[in-house]
Amino acid sequence: MGTLYCILEMKYRRNKYLTLKGKIQEVILPDSTYGGWIIYENNEPIFYVNIFNYKSKSDNLVNVIITESESDFNDILTDINKRFNRNLTLSLKKNIAIKISSKLMESDLGSLPFEWIEHYTKFIKAPWEKYPDINPNDMFWRMGKGEDAISIFARYYNSLNKTEKNNFKTKYEPTAEWSDFYD
Repeated sequence: MGTLYCILEMKYRRNKYLTLKGKIQEVILPDSTYGGWIIYENNEPIFYVNIFNYKSKSDNLVNVIITESESDFNDILTDINKRFNRNLTLSLKKNIAIKISSKLMESDLGSLPFEWIEHYTKFIKAPWEKYPDINPNDMFWRMGKGEDAISIFARYYNSLNKTEKNNFKTKYEPTAEWSDFYD
């Protein structure tokens, strides 16, 4: 089965520059963008990660990693670069450049390949595992850490396909108190 990339529909500015080494492209996200990164490889924009793209399993897992570990997004890229011999960066490296064009365009950049970050699924914790002593009807689950735990877990679950959801339910089987969680 091939790799699926989730493409989030959005507009961004694509600038082209002429440098001493040839033409390069830069993608500029709107000022209103939060929780999103353009990823470059060898000065070419190739991926767009948005932790609020709840349809993308990969983007949801990046959200889990950042929320549940001490890692930031640069740490994730460093890990991918080492393990997969890539050259991913968050910024375009341009020394002397002349802008030759600038266009507002629809996004054509996909999410990171899930296979590159799949080993981080270890950070996914079911609410009943993360806080086993707190009753599911407790107010704790409606604000703060409890609400965050349920939201992150549910968003990741909802980004899975049917087969993945069935496997996920088996792996994260709820306790008796949480038996209706997946309903």
